[in-house]
Amino acid sequence: MIVYIVLSMLFAFLLGYIWGKRRGWETGYLEAEAVVPLNLRQQSLEQGKCVICEEYWLQTMTAEKNVQYEKE
Repeated sequence: MIVYIVLSMLFAFLLGYIWGKRRGWETGYLEAEAVVPLNLRQQSLEQGKCVICEEYWLQTMTAEKNVQYEKE
């Protein structure tokens, strides 16, 4: 009788652990989806260049201004 109680308690704890682990992963992914774009943007602004393509902001801004002046 005691063996069944111990096994059922162990099974309940195991199910709780698995459920909590899965729920933690899901919550982590949702938080990462919200935070990662903001961190990339912050890094880009701090470094003065795009983190993804390594293009410098100053060169892009200057090139865009030259194109606008040539159009006018």
